[in-house]
Amino acid sequence: MEYKFSSLAEAKIKLLELLKSNNIKTSRWSLYKILVHCTQTIEYSMKGYPELKPKILQFTIGKIAINKFLKQGFMKHDLTALVPGSPEITDNGDEKLAIENLISIIDKFIKYDDELYPHLLFGNLSKDKYDHYFAMHIADHLSEVTYTF
Repeated sequence: MEYKFSSLAEAKIKLLELLKSNNIKTSRWSLYKILVHCTQTIEYSMKGYPELKPKILQFTIGKIAINKFLKQGFMKHDLTALVPGSPEITDNGDEKLAIENLISIIDKFIKYDDELYPHLLFGNLSKDKYDHYFAMHIADHLSEVTYTF
């Protein structure tokens, strides 16, 4: 299923729906791994990414890519790529807790009023751009999730 979220607030609505679902299936990563990965990416904006791409890539390819994603309102990326330098994520874990953790980090990000760290490829982003990017990132990952109630 394809999703489009323009903000983390919209993504949070879908995540709350997932909390009530059962019979969840994914095609690449487990739901647990997807949720932990999405949580990591948001958290890194507030504490720093483990590794950054060279500045030349951030100012060229990175800026072109993020501007394209933001303009079109969705993104497509490698759904099995970990954040460079981040710890390996296990396939299995408490999915409900992972959803709650992602919702919690979304709430923390929304309330966050300190300086944000540069994205590993896109470089410095405003809070609004980060919000939209994270929403698109979550939507792209949730596109491989199916579930029933």
